[in-house]
Amino acid sequence: MLTPSTSIVFRVLFCALLATSVGQSVMLTTLPSLGREAALSEFHIAAIMSSSAFIFALGTSVWSKIAKRSGFKRILMIGLAGYSIGTFAFATTWMAGFEGIISGTNLFLALLISRSLQSTIMSATPPSAVGYAVAISSPQTRVSAISKVTSASNVGQILGPAYAGLLVGFGLLAPLYSIIILTLLALFLVYIKLPALPSTDQHQSVTSHNDVNEAATKIPFIFVGACVCVFFAMAMMQQSLGFYFIDFYQLSPVDAAQQVGFAMMSSAAASLAIQYTVVQKARMTKEGMIALSLPILAIAYCMLFLHETLYVLYVAMACMGLGMGMAYPSLAAAATTYCTPSQQSTITGLITATPAMGYIFGPPLAALLYQQNIALPFGIASALLSVTTCLVFIALKRAAPKH
Repeated sequence: MLTPSTSIVFRVLFCALLATSVGQSVMLTTLPSLGREAALSEFHIAAIMSSSAFIFALGTSVWSKIAKRSGFKRILMIGLAGYSIGTFAFATTWMAGFEGIISGTNLFLALLISRSLQSTIMSATPPSAVGYAVAISSPQTRVSAISKVTSASNVGQILGPAYAGLLVGFGLLAPLYSIIILTLLALFLVYIKLPALPSTDQHQSVTSHNDVNEAATKIPFIFVGACVCVFFAMAMMQQSLGFYFIDFYQLSPVDAAQQVGFAMMSSAAASLAIQYTVVQKARMTKEGMIALSLPILAIAYCMLFLHETLYVLYVAMACMGLGMGMAYPSLAAAATTYCTPSQQSTITGLITATPAMGYIFGPPLAALLYQQNIALPFGIASALLSVTTCLVFIALKRAAPKH
């Protein structure tokens, strides 16, 4: 099914998501250090992350339906343009805080507003890209198609921390400002290279299971819920890891940002490796990957909770990458495959919103737990994914006779 033009489409979608993924990775890597430098607390940083994630989650659901009517290319361009403008506003607000123009509560509110406004528009990017990939793929190739697009997130997590670590020497805000150039280049690439698709209604009737009955329509939401839990755990980890390096290993904000970058790079490298060697080669069924990836994630977070050396921490992060590399594309493919045609845009919007859903409550809960014990967020993440694994196993067993 993959023609030369289709191959180009996947490359363009990959580049679009790569630019935003690098930006997100840079932001997550530097945010704890930015907060400490500006004298903001862990709760301030958590509030910024969770509130913008809430808006992002709502936005992806809305933009998914708009993209179905107005075209994936157009909405993807809107998302990239909004990301560029929003990043400039967010970084400039931090600069105003460092210069003493605004501080304390006023700085926090300004950051909260600028980041939330950015999330409103940039939330158009993931559902447009994933929706495009779903529209041009069959049920048999969907895991591979989604992986080809979403693997940009893993590449971004590898490049982003290294990119931030390289530029942070010029100032904590240098990486953020430079991201604007990347997203503008991605916007130009989409404009000149990505063909517009017709209405997706016809695609949906072909790519969805024709024999899905009324009872089976509940299955996609189980996979969506599992995805939320996966990203909820990751949000708690990312909220806590930078502060953990500062408080446990006694590192400076700049050194902590660099260590977080290296840790995230090890995770993303493992994730990317498993996607290119297993997921995109279709060496396992999506059900098999789901059944394998969730226990790996639970074990990885347990290792983070119990670790006492940097070596174990990096091994845990690599295991986490292996689990994430299989979990998201397989859960996304299962959710979009087992839904009815009328549910396609809704499920696509929800599945692309799951990262943001995880960040709505993950960072605040992690900040609260961190005050009790700096390793506790990792332990709770492991427990959550253990329960999720059990529930998904039950769902897979019940769904097996239906397909």
